[in-house]
Amino acid sequence: MDLPTSAAPAAPGRPRLVCFANDIYDESMAGGDIYFHFTVRAALEAGHPVHFFGGHAAKKYLERWRLPPNLTLTDAGPGRLGDVSKLSGQFRLLGDFGRRLAGTLRRLNEVQPQDIAYAMSDYWFDAIPLVRCAARWKILYVGMTAPTLKEVLLKQRPDVTSLRLASLYYWLSQQISLRWFRRCPGGVVTYSHPDIRPYLLGFGYRESDLWYVPNGSDTATAERVPAQPKRFDVAWTGRVHPQKGVEDLMHTLAWLKGRLPDFKAVVIGKGKDLLEPLAAEMGLAKNVTFSGLVPEEEKFRLLKCSRLFLMPSRYESWGIVVGESLVAGVPVLAYKLDCYPGVFGDFVRYVTPFNLDEFKHVAEDEIRKQRAGRNYLASLDWAGLKQRLSWAVAQEKFKKLLDRLSAWPRC
Repeated sequence: MDLPTSAAPAAPGRPRLVCFANDIYDESMAGGDIYFHFTVRAALEAGHPVHFFGGHAAKKYLERWRLPPNLTLTDAGPGRLGDVSKLSGQFRLLGDFGRRLAGTLRRLNEVQPQDIAYAMSDYWFDAIPLVRCAARWKILYVGMTAPTLKEVLLKQRPDVTSLRLASLYYWLSQQISLRWFRRCPGGVVTYSHPDIRPYLLGFGYRESDLWYVPNGSDTATAERVPAQPKRFDVAWTGRVHPQKGVEDLMHTLAWLKGRLPDFKAVVIGKGKDLLEPLAAEMGLAKNVTFSGLVPEEEKFRLLKCSRLFLMPSRYESWGIVVGESLVAGVPVLAYKLDCYPGVFGDFVRYVTPFNLDEFKHVAEDEIRKQRAGRNYLASLDWAGLKQRLSWAVAQEKFKKLLDRLSAWPRC
């Protein structure tokens, strides 16, 4: 991704945007982190000075994205968390969040009434300082709806693990944050998926309290990468997690190997370490290429080298890799999760959740069509989709919100 090395100069009269970023605890990069970067970049482009509250992991985040290093450190050093998927690691992670919250509250007097405060998550460690700070105008970002208590206890949603602790405290945190923030004068909730709006209204928020800032895809980088010869039938990228349907992915690759001559696939990103040995065990070593972590332009080049993107995820809040594949001109096959149609419409080929047999057969059919030169995206308004999914659209929405708050009188 081609990022500017410095921010635009602050415009006279533009209030400072103070961002609480205690959610960042390691060097991994999720969709919410990318969303946060693009909204902050929009504020900088509009001439707002930006300041961050976060730990040492947030410092590395700012360096990676080349954001201004205006940071109030909220921890004494990186946390030693170990494996956070284990129960012991999750308790260490909770303590890690707690120490950054304590560090934030000790320095909260640095936030002034004339500032606009922005929490990058609706977790308690960002929401509590947001509510308690002196800023007159406050923005709380909600990226997804937490599972209900029933869904957590009965493990009825695919993102709820057998340990349940992370999901339980997410449910509790979102319940407390949204109810408390509703009583906060000058509070605005931004949300990135249209389906979140009725959920927020159910908490008693008014329409004027809500502001839609959609998620997006990096169409600018995708368009810089020229068309590529097709080397791979299938592409996939994502976290190696049961929620992502990795088991269904590997079964589908094995099926396609047996059905299609010279079948080739590429797995992009950190999945290499865990999935490459599994692919070798399944006899896929010669059929699947593992790129490892690559720069953004190389990621889009590999996508454009592919005929079909497989998305066997069992739960998503938006599906950023779906958007990235589509803006690269790569058709997508996915289980029909509730979050997709409202964003991607008919641009995705859907199958019944979670019918693996149907998924495998439709994948084979789509690849055969692609090999014959038939791409269903050609019959749709692909140019319109790319424009709608561009981060520039999301950034303009966030700028308008900042303009609205900057123009309102302050107590």
